[in-house]
Amino acid sequence: MVAEVEAEREKLMDFFDRISPLNLFPTETRGHVRAAQKEMLLAFRSIVDEAIRYVEESEKPRTKKRTKIEIQ
Repeated sequence: MVAEVEAEREKLMDFFDRISPLNLFPTETRGHVRAAQKEMLLAFRSIVDEAIRYVEESEKPRTKKRTKIEIQ
């Protein structure tokens, strides 16, 4: 069963590779496009990571710092 699913998956991936518009471009260009796609995903990940950090920080109870005032 697993082998059959994997074989179908491979056929589907081959199909999408053949009809990809990237195949219209030279190999070097495709490499640059894929690298740019990866950079966009990494940029998006950093935005999501920062949003998660912001939410986690806002969930923490806020404590006010006390200032010690000396009286003479």
